[in-house]
Amino acid sequence: MMNKEFFKRLTDAHSWLGLIISAVLFVVFFAGSISLFRAEITQWSMQPHFSVSQGDPLPLSEILASAIKGVPFDAKEHLSVRMPEEHMPYYRVYVDVEHQPDEEDHLAFFIDPVTGEKIAEIDRFYLSDFIYYLHRDLNLPYGKYVVGFVSLFFFFALISGIFIHARKLIGSFFKYRSKDNTRSKLLDMHNVVGVMSLPFTLMYAISGLIFNLVIIYQIAFAIVLYKGDQQALLDDAGYEEVIVEWLDEAWQQPKIDSLMQQTTEKYGSTPTFIRIYNYGDESAVIEFFGAGKNSLIDKYEIAYQVKDETVLFTKDLDNPNTLVIGLHAISTLHFGNYAGFDLRILYFLLGMGVCALIVTGNLLWIEKRSRQRHQSLKTLKFVRNFTLWGSGGVVVATAVAFVCERLLPAGLANRETFMLYSFIATLLLTAIILIFNDNKKHFLGHLLTLTAGLLVFVIVLDWAMFAKSISLLWQQGIYGVIGTQIGLAIMAIIFALSGHKLTDENVNKTEEEYDSTLDKATSTN
Repeated sequence: MMNKEFFKRLTDAHSWLGLIISAVLFVVFFAGSISLFRAEITQWSMQPHFSVSQGDPLPLSEILASAIKGVPFDAKEHLSVRMPEEHMPYYRVYVDVEHQPDEEDHLAFFIDPVTGEKIAEIDRFYLSDFIYYLHRDLNLPYGKYVVGFVSLFFFFALISGIFIHARKLIGSFFKYRSKDNTRSKLLDMHNVVGVMSLPFTLMYAISGLIFNLVIIYQIAFAIVLYKGDQQALLDDAGYEEVIVEWLDEAWQQPKIDSLMQQTTEKYGSTPTFIRIYNYGDESAVIEFFGAGKNSLIDKYEIAYQVKDETVLFTKDLDNPNTLVIGLHAISTLHFGNYAGFDLRILYFLLGMGVCALIVTGNLLWIEKRSRQRHQSLKTLKFVRNFTLWGSGGVVVATAVAFVCERLLPAGLANRETFMLYSFIATLLLTAIILIFNDNKKHFLGHLLTLTAGLLVFVIVLDWAMFAKSISLLWQQGIYGVIGTQIGLAIMAIIFALSGHKLTDENVNKTEEEYDSTLDKATSTN
């Protein structure tokens, strides 16, 4: 049994730790939840600008030839291709180019699979990648390490929360005191969401640790277990580096399409990603990556010498590596892409539930500290502002980014930069307005209402600008654009209802009186 002193310290540690990591954690879960539909958002962003060609697709070899045409391709480097899929009917090709230090080392294009035409540069439609990078590394240098350590602290917060609520975990699970005071409602909401999402949050905390701090583990293992032999560690981990010596001899009748067909027949599925080394040279090597029938653990990677179809190495279930299989399973669980669309919906709901968990945890901390004597009211006000900015500000900034993604012309130079600046500017503007706003809960309600309005505006823009294209896409069986609109509409309804709830005068009367008292007390300090 835990004594009272230990229980109190654990509770304080849980509260303070949750408070410290709350802003980053909210961004990670909010952006991560949206990124579950990364492919759909990319299709929504770019598809209405371009028509979809009808006809038989070109073979892979012709797509590769088209990709390097007219660009300063560096044949001694890589040429990579991501295959078309359900929500992205174009090839995505990444071409390494000759460059000077500090210059861009590659170009990336969408390529029409029927005509082989370069449709657009991938970076022009940056919204989905931007949101994903917010989730992965906050779009910051060394952001992976920040997210990794936040995942570590989040894991501790989860474990400490289990200990804190263990005694009431079952008996109070369905308890929600809707007619009691604000703290009781917040506490019940925090506990219920925390318990219901526990397996989900534990999986994300552990997988986030593995993805973002793996380099630290690697260094430690290499030093301690492998006595400094990092290559031995990489060998055991199943990492196979392709090293190809340039022969400077033009290849003769490369059998790229034949190798593609062989790989598809061998594994019963089309490769999802292809990388070719020394393209155009007799030494060329092509590597195929894909998933087998059991997408949770079945992943393959196979490399061929192009000139004679010799297999250089194979990684699949017939040549298993426990670490590779384990990491693939964790990655598949993390991104929720091992089952159907309905699983991603469930992941999204759980992710948004965790966002609510974070906000209610901060509000609970504020409510508890506001009742204590000698508590710094300036600290309370800062935490409240920080909580509202880190949640409401990020939500409305994301909605503004959606508006900019739709309004900006497809051919605009540095299009992605304008979208990024819109997000940052919205965050800064929200922070400034928040400082001078007295009623914080009303302000959050107005932010959510504004977000709902912006999302509806995005849908209106879609039909005003691309009604004919969207209708044609639907007739061709391409549903990603309208599907994304439906998702935006549902989120707009949720945000509108939440905003109305927060700005309702009867519901917030007690909260307004508390804000007024807090502001007066702060001004006298």
